Amino acid sequence: MPASYSPAAAAREILPSMPRIVVVSPHLDDAVLSCGALLGARPGSTVVTVYTGMPDAAHVLTDWDRRCGFGSAAEAMRERRREDARAMALVRGRGRALGFLDSQYAACADACLPALTAALMRTLAELRPDAVAIPLGLLHADHVRVSDAGLMVRDAWRGPAWLAYEDVPYRCLPGIVQARFARLHGRGVIAAPADLALDTRAKPRAVAAYASQLKGLQRAPADLGREERYWHLVDG
Repeated sequence: MPASYSPAAAAREILPSMPRIVVVSPHLDDAVLSCGALLGARPGSTVVTVYTGMPDAAHVLTDWDRRCGFGSAAEAMRERRREDARAMALVRGRGRALGFLDSQYAACADACLPALTAALMRTLAELRPDAVAIPLGLLHADHVRVSDAGLMVRDAWRGPAWLAYEDVPYRCLPGIVQARFARLHGRGVIAAPADLALDTRAKPRAVAAYASQLKGLQRAPADLGREERYWHLVDG
């Protein structure tokens, strides 16, 4: 890259100069937990959520759904969609659902990666964003899968600016962000700090819309009050 190029300086220009921002979210809460301040700062942004599908065995009850207070997958998904609609209204964002099955409902979720990548490519091509924010891809297999799909779309389409956001609540685990950076570097991608200087004061209201998820976590994520962190994805 040119010696004068500064990824951090380029990322700071995203809010004033790039009105169409898409945040790619694994589940129906991840975008607001990790990017609520960004969404609030850019009304009209679109959140593309991957795992929004209803399993065929809608009566199944997983441990996570039970901890969130539900009696079945059907009840859980219906309420999560309602919670997400409330949160989107609070950040004045638009939601798009890709309809894939959360790994807690799918026996071989990894097999869906090619289809997920293709669906994400089609959706982004339709939305034509100026900037795309994908999860860094920390710990949770669904988060890693969505991040990897986003990286493959980036390989094929360099039109928008590409950012990665730190996944809440997993970013607090010691060394996990650094380990992901190393894996990205291994595939020729460098994550350069992007200082977007976002105000997080209004974010808790949107997070509170996900009452069932917070119940499952037993509390709001400990790092919710910390600044959101973004990384500009550039070629190494």
